[in-house]
Amino acid sequence: MKLHNLLKYSLLFLLLMAVNACRVEADLVAVSKVFVTVKMPESVKEDIQFGNKTVTIRSQRLTYTVQTNESGVAEFKNIVPDIYNVYASWNLTPEEYVAIADSLVESKEALISGIISQVKIFSEDSIQLETLLSEKQSLLISKVYAWGTKDNNNSRYDADGYIEIFNNSDEIQYLDSVYLALLEGDSPMAFPAALFPNTLHARQIYQFPGTGKQYPLDPGQSVVICNSARNHTTGSATSVNLQTSEFEFKGDKYPNNNAAIAMKLIFTSYLAIKEINFQPAGNHCLCLFRTNKNVLNFPLDYVPGKTSGNQFMRFDSDDVFDGVEALKYRPDGLYKNYKRFQKFIDAGYISISNTSGLNHESVERKVDTQRSSAAGRIYLKDTNNSQEDFVNVTDPTPKKYDKPLLLQ
Repeated sequence: MKLHNLLKYSLLFLLLMAVNACRVEADLVAVSKVFVTVKMPESVKEDIQFGNKTVTIRSQRLTYTVQTNESGVAEFKNIVPDIYNVYASWNLTPEEYVAIADSLVESKEALISGIISQVKIFSEDSIQLETLLSEKQSLLISKVYAWGTKDNNNSRYDADGYIEIFNNSDEIQYLDSVYLALLEGDSPMAFPAALFPNTLHARQIYQFPGTGKQYPLDPGQSVVICNSARNHTTGSATSVNLQTSEFEFKGDKYPNNNAAIAMKLIFTSYLAIKEINFQPAGNHCLCLFRTNKNVLNFPLDYVPGKTSGNQFMRFDSDDVFDGVEALKYRPDGLYKNYKRFQKFIDAGYISISNTSGLNHESVERKVDTQRSSAAGRIYLKDTNNSQEDFVNVTDPTPKKYDKPLLLQ
């Protein structure tokens, strides 16, 4: 077939596809009304309602936002039938937190939030949105670059993975003795949150060194932890320069940098792997936790139903103060049955955008632009929902927070 004929038929095919898509869209009958009632947490006084606050429903194509009435009910009108995530959040000042809590609490920033994933909205409906109350955290996981890229010869390059931790508070925070866990990432999933509501299972646990106040982190500042603290752009133009990383998961697989401080390896499911076990097509659910318990005595579990193979370290989910559920790409877009974190750690999830990784893609926390503008410094979003807080970025530059995608 001649080239111009091929182009002609290709354009005709695309035109027909577009026309058919428009016809399908036009044939959809809008759902006239959907009511979302936001239920307040039990730890809030009975007379407090989620009144005059925002509720959002979002599909892969469409987003609708509505304010609730005084009773905490949001009325959506003329919704295109689709599968939506329904969520809401309310950032509480320390004064509001103290005023609405039904018990004595510390004067700290807090959050009321809730999400229901993959709700089918094809007819008029009434939806109940349960919420949780949690205190705002100071140290946040702000960037995860774990899926690698291609080198200058178009081959796999995965020596450049890193995690960034950000101080979102107004006070100095100390990294000393904080634990970082990478959860089990098996497929099929071994320890789903639905079956393990109080515990998590790690394939690796690291700890920041220090005995108290050796590693301070100033407000609005961050630290980078990586597998290899060097300039990776020399071998891969789409990679990152990690030469100035503060901490390193030191192992035998990649070159290390003596200037980077070693993270303490507490546990690994893979005895030969000392680096953090990032996989280009894998799940990377990461969390920060503190505990006074002896982690070395934490129990080890096989995958349920097995008595051999890899073991995973079990720890209490109540000890976690921040987490991000970063999942591998699923073409069907169905993730809610693949969650390892309980909702009070991360009510949502974020995923990369292709099956195999290696596309220099990171997941990064958005900037809270309104709060940052008023304060004259960077604050990051923290609604306890990675679908809302994080975004996919193909410019995985450490410590860069002025990327347009992060300012949406």
